[in-house]
Amino acid sequence: MRVFFATPDPNRPGAVADALLSRGYEWQLLSYARPDESRQVLEQDAADAIVVDAGLDDAEALLRHLLYTAPQTARLVIGTTEHDGIDARLQALAHGLLSAASPVEAIAESLVAYAQLAQRLDRPALRAQVGALTRLPGAPRLYMAICKALEDPNVEIASIAAQVMGDPALGARVLQIANSAMYGAGREITSIPFAVTRLGLKTTRNLVLAAELYAFSGPEAARAERVRQRSLLAAWLAPRLMAPQIDPDVAATAALLAGISEMLPELDGGDVPVLPSVPPVQDEAAAYLMGLWQLPSLLQQAVAWQRTPRLSGGSFGVVGAVHVATALAFGRPVDQAWLERCGMAAHLPGWRELADRMDRSAA
Repeated sequence: MRVFFATPDPNRPGAVADALLSRGYEWQLLSYARPDESRQVLEQDAADAIVVDAGLDDAEALLRHLLYTAPQTARLVIGTTEHDGIDARLQALAHGLLSAASPVEAIAESLVAYAQLAQRLDRPALRAQVGALTRLPGAPRLYMAICKALEDPNVEIASIAAQVMGDPALGARVLQIANSAMYGAGREITSIPFAVTRLGLKTTRNLVLAAELYAFSGPEAARAERVRQRSLLAAWLAPRLMAPQIDPDVAATAALLAGISEMLPELDGGDVPVLPSVPPVQDEAAAYLMGLWQLPSLLQQAVAWQRTPRLSGGSFGVVGAVHVATALAFGRPVDQAWLERCGMAAHLPGWRELADRMDRSAA
């Protein structure tokens, strides 16, 4: 494999190469300090993965360029310092996030994990299984339209509200969710414009996603409503588990999307236990669908590994938050050994209590 480092640190690539070699991976690692130089080389010779320093000039432009010209390249972003957050726009363009304090072993582990995920989601057998399903969730088109609108920093609340009101049935579901215990906060929300003003643009966007994603009819309607409620609980909980430097909206959105796997019963393995290093096929199928919908890769990764977080390495991050939040919401086992490895196991009793308290309030 070929890995590019777009970073001003000349020592990191060599150290990561040594860490990979110790794991039996003899990969070629190259380093470029300027994004324009990286783009020129990448256009001539494709890379399997790239690690971009968040503090690099035009880091966003480089990641966006790769998104369109080399979508198969795994994109990792590393923070500039231990305590600095990573810009939300960079997070949306990345497969994974790393702290500047991450040891080279953790970076090497992440590179291997993301390369393996890309290969698994691209395998013909998975495409065939998804293609054979008799009922699939539809692409969340209004959610994606709102995401595009929010790229404009001057977007007006009225324009977002008008988009939601354009679909009366969906707008009614959004109002129903907005008045739930998780979002209502006492005062009744009676209109979409008031919901957008009261809850904010990003929260409204996620309510639209919840309303749109689980809009099933017929025999699957009851199952979809149960999954919607569980997913909303997971989405409420996930941001409350995150480190402050990670955008909480990413964790909430990923947790909400993770419920897609529960709407693929034809792929459900039943009582077959989940192996810590093998994602269930329904989780990978859900991530594959998100790729078809062109949702950010970081969300795909969190959905694919929602039950197998150790595949992401030893850093808690978005994957860890989604794993714990969905496990508590859906009554799944929590990988406590992995939480111990991340140094987060002591928080689990408090997280359980938090989830139970909200669950009782929402009942």
